Amino acid sequence: MASADPDPDRPQGPSRINSIILRNTLRYTLSAKEYKNLHEYLVTRSPKIIQRKALPPQRYSTIVQTDGDFNAAAVRASLRVFVSLQTGLNLWDMVNEYILARGKPKKPKPKTSIFKSSNFRLSLSLSLILLLHRLLYRFFWRLRKNLLSKDATPFRRRNPRVSKSLTSRLAPAIGASLAGFALSIHPSDQLRITIAIYVATRAIEFTYNAFEHDGWFRKKPWWVGSWMLMPFATGQLLHAFVFDRDCFPK
Repeated sequence: MASADPDPDRPQGPSRINSIILRNTLRYTLSAKEYKNLHEYLVTRSPKIIQRKALPPQRYSTIVQTDGDFNAAAVRASLRVFVSLQTGLNLWDMVNEYILARGKPKKPKPKTSIFKSSNFRLSLSLSLILLLHRLLYRFFWRLRKNLLSKDATPFRRRNPRVSKSLTSRLAPAIGASLAGFALSIHPSDQLRITIAIYVATRAIEFTYNAFEHDGWFRKKPWWVGSWMLMPFATGQLLHAFVFDRDCFPK
């Protein structure tokens, strides 16, 4: 004799699968708090037919259950970065083609699939960097916390070097920096080189500021600072302008 279903009101079969898909779609699109704000400022001012069909905030919160869900929040942020960049780049292409380039001879563009277009790959690259950085930072932070607990004492004794590396204060930041490899998705053109140089320069600047904040440069003269990089940078530009003219755009 078959046992009775403990939850007879729960949808079965295809309807259950559809409800799971709908719940996950809503979960990775809007959080309960965001839907509540959207409902207060937009739905309540909409026509009554939309108000009747819209879910109440409490019902939406029960369906998605996003309170404290770090992974869902990270995916939502990544998806929004992707959609925003893709939309902005496509709008810029339209403005550049139909407004700024009006009256100029149009160059034929080779047809490429959307997955090989530079806009799609740039949006995908930056959104994945954000997603992977958040997930990796959380992973290494929780790993460090677990390794510092009393239960991990045997592991720390057996693997002192590995434990010292993983329990360092810099371990989460260094582990999260692996997300930068997602930049390789972007086409290898000048923009990717520019982004890589900018990120490396900012990383060096943040490292210097951290060392200065920790008191590593307390005895330095007052005239020593980041502004001393300016002569070297301008000197290199002047040297390239005089001796390597082909490096400058015409």
